Amino acid sequence: ELAPEPGEPVLDKPGNGAFHATDLDQMLRAQGIKHLLITGVTTDVCVHSTLREANDRGYDCLVLEDGCGAGDQALHDAALAMMDNEGGIFGAHASVQALTESWSS
Repeated sequence: ELAPEPGEPVLDKPGNGAFHATDLDQMLRAQGIKHLLITGVTTDVCVHSTLREANDRGYDCLVLEDGCGAGDQALHDAALAMMDNEGGIFGAHASVQALTESWSS
């Protein structure tokens, strides 16, 4: 199971996107973070909302496609396909394996 490490920040997200009405942007900027790996549920709602909010704030984003899920596979696939529009206007997506292989090389 996943659980926060001691002292790790935990945000209670009141909306679909993780940036809405939270201190996430300030927390990331204070640490100099500019690149985000995004995972979660649901791909077509919360993940996509967070992705778009992050993109609007200037973050470079990578959605881990097999680290996300939706109630319907077609919705998951459509959310990922939207990211391919206009050459990746919102960010990019890849599998966990592809990411770890790129880190290894």
